[in-house]
Formats: sequence, structure tokens, C-alpha cells
Amino acid sequence: MKKFRDLLAKDIESAKVIIAGLPFDDHASVGKGSALAPLKIRKLSADLPPFSRDGIDIRDFPIFDYGDFSSNDFSEITLAAQTLFKRERFLLFIGGDHSYTIPLIPAFIQDAKKRKKTPVLIHIDAHPDICDVYHGSMFSHACPVRRSIDAGIKTENIVLIGIRGYEAQEVSYFKEHPEISVFNASTLLKDGIDRLLARLAQYQKDEYDVYLSYDIDANDPSYAPGTGTPEAFGLPAPMTLEIILSIIAKLNVRAMDLMEVAPPLDTNDVTTWLALKTIYEIFACLKEKEKTAA
Repeated sequence: MKKFRDLLAKDIESAKVIIAGLPFDDHASVGKGSALAPLKIRKLSADLPPFSRDGIDIRDFPIFDYGDFSSNDFSEITLAAQTLFKRERFLLFIGGDHSYTIPLIPAFIQDAKKRKKTPVLIHIDAHPDICDVYHGSMFSHACPVRRSIDAGIKTENIVLIGIRGYEAQEVSYFKEHPEISVFNASTLLKDGIDRLLARLAQYQKDEYDVYLSYDIDANDPSYAPGTGTPEAFGLPAPMTLEIILSIIAKLNVRAMDLMEVAPPLDTNDVTTWLALKTIYEIFACLKEKEKTAA
């Protein structure tokens, strides 16, 4: 299959970014289909020119497609992710339902500890995903932030962005843990993103490593209808992108996942295209960041 037009590195050593797919949606609670996202994103990438929206050429910013994880077993995914972190490249994981962030976070935390860094989780999503148990499971796609806390992310180092769909247990948890930063979609739409960016600026210090988890349903369903749990009154896609690129440009993001694109639920592939275009904007941002640092 042709993929990632003019972007693929000859080998993993010459790549700037490593991409890995998580083609599983076992723990989605509403609409299924995100298991097909890695395949669909790759397929569309064959036709997407390797330039940013502003014409930045990313052909000289090679990526390596590791392929898909072969098992949906969380322990095996953690081990595989640990191997990828050792490569010292920017890692992009493409899901898959959001539960598959759960096995990635321990690998990130282990890497941060080796680097003597404090791990930070930034979670862009319509939902807090901080349920302890959802639909009888501790490993639902409604639980990755809670499991991240269990794995060792301190609550004061969690920032949730775009939230607008709460479960009762999550509301109670936030009352008990006011140190968790929650930026609701309604607040961002009303007041803009300046206060959010000021909060994130606290992590610009060298002592922090960041994991960025991005659920496509953070965007309003008018921009991203093809997702398992669409939530009304969300962020416009340009605002979401501005937030993501600010994080990538200013913070030490070691790894990122992009979750919950569900091609069977999509309309004219608009959600998959949004995901893919966002990925290319991230590549362009990383390229410019590298150039500035040189």
C-alpha cells in the first residue's frame, strides 16, 4: 500500500518521527470503528502533498512507519512502546479507542524517569476519561486518565482540554482533586486560549517531559463526525490545532497519541482528513522547532 507520500525514511535510524498504529476498539462503549483508523489514515496519506497549510515543505523531515502493534494485550503494548521510546525519536501512536493510551503511559513514565524528568499528561478530549470503572471495566476508553494516575502521573501534572461530557463519578473526583487543571470547551470558546497557554507555560522548564493524548472528539462534531462518542458544543478545529501546535512548539513532548477516529462512522472521510492534516501540521511544527534549536 502506498502511504505517506514522499515522507518515508529509508530506515528507522534516519527518521525524525516514528509512527505506530493501535488498530483496536475493544473497549469503546458507544460507536465502534476506530480500529480501522490507522489503515485509513495511511491510505489517505498516499494522496496528501507533503506540505503544511502555509507551504512548509516537510519532505526533508522523514518519518518511519513502524506498522501496527500486533497484539491488543496491554502488557505487550507497554513492552513494545518501551522499545520505541529507546529510539529517542518523537513518537506518534494512532488509535484505536482511547483505552489504548493506558498501556502507553507506563512506557512514557519509565522513559521520563530514565531521563530524570517529571512526567506530564496533557489530554485533549471532549471527555475527562477519569472514570475509575465504566461499564464494569477499569480499562474502558473512559478510564485512561485515571489509570495514568495509578501508573504514576501526579494529579497536579494533568491538564484536560476541551471537556464537555462528564460522568457523575468524574464530577465527584474533580471536587476531591481541584489541583487537576480542567479547561472546559465552553470556557475556551468564550474566553479564548490565553489562560490555557499561560497554564501550559509552567511546563516549559527542562525538568518536564510531556505526553500529549488527543481524542479527535475534542473537536465539535461538525468538524469531526466520524468518532464513536461525538459530543456537541465542542472546539472548532482551527482552535484545537492552535492548542496542539502551541504545545508541540513550546513543550518537550516526547510522545503523542491520536485516538478515536472511526472511519465507518465518518462522512466523506472528513474526520480522517482532519486527523491526517493535523499530523502533517505537527510534522511542520517539529521541523521548524528543530531548525530554531539548531
